[in-house]
Amino acid sequence: MLVHVNGRLVEEAEARVSVFDRGFLFGDGIFESMRAVSGSVFRLEPHLGRLRNSASIIGLTLPSPPRAIGVAVRETLARNGLRDARVRVTVTRGPGRPGEYVEAPGPSTMVIAASPFTGLDPAFYEKGVEAAIPRRRQVPREALDPAIKSISRLSAVLARREARDRGAFEAILLDGEGNLTEGTASNLFLVQGGTLLTPPAPQEGLPGVTREAVIGLAREAGLPVAERRLPEGALASAEEAFLTNTSWEVLPVTRVNGRAVGQGRPGRVTALLLDRYRDLVRRECGRG
Repeated sequence: MLVHVNGRLVEEAEARVSVFDRGFLFGDGIFESMRAVSGSVFRLEPHLGRLRNSASIIGLTLPSPPRAIGVAVRETLARNGLRDARVRVTVTRGPGRPGEYVEAPGPSTMVIAASPFTGLDPAFYEKGVEAAIPRRRQVPREALDPAIKSISRLSAVLARREARDRGAFEAILLDGEGNLTEGTASNLFLVQGGTLLTPPAPQEGLPGVTREAVIGLAREAGLPVAERRLPEGALASAEEAFLTNTSWEVLPVTRVNGRAVGQGRPGRVTALLLDRYRDLVRRECGRG
């Protein structure tokens, strides 16, 4: 596969980043994950807008304007002959030195990588997945703004490993006060009394591009939507729960910590929104 590294497409085996890159040394960088369908990236501009926002918050200068990054994303897909793919854009502050937390001579580093993607196992949507609430809490907003899609993911990795060790697909994180926030790689939704509930973003989690699309689809379908803080106990009274991200789409959660959510099977609202979301992707990406 060809990888876009600092403006050049190179073979994966030849892709190189400095051992002194601040992304490697400190996790000093940002990223965006996107999905291509039929050769088109779903909502590329919102993804690039979020990348620019993340860069602005941490004071990082993007190596190219968002429009030029979009061109590089399309070039990476085309040169690899990929139609249905996952794409990741990673930008770091560039080369630095061990022990030097502030100075970054630069320039920034950008890597764009793509790989084939056909979606999750269909059984996950038919039966739902299990989630776990790990002991590890979400990083406090005061320490790391949830609006930043940071490459510093160690806390999420450890929470996800705990969930995996407990037989769960994803970890749902609590904040310091015991409220539901988001998954390690996903946004969380509950259905309660016919209303779609989700923690507010960016106050309680990353403002996901798929999350925004699903909220719009729910409102178009006449479903009431409320963004508010949700205590952990809200899971016990929820009729349905699901997770969203660019790869998982609308993924039903039927068990949390070994206990059934609602009837323990994917619900009507989840199925409706999954169908509408897939139709939206097809329409926007030119397939159907």
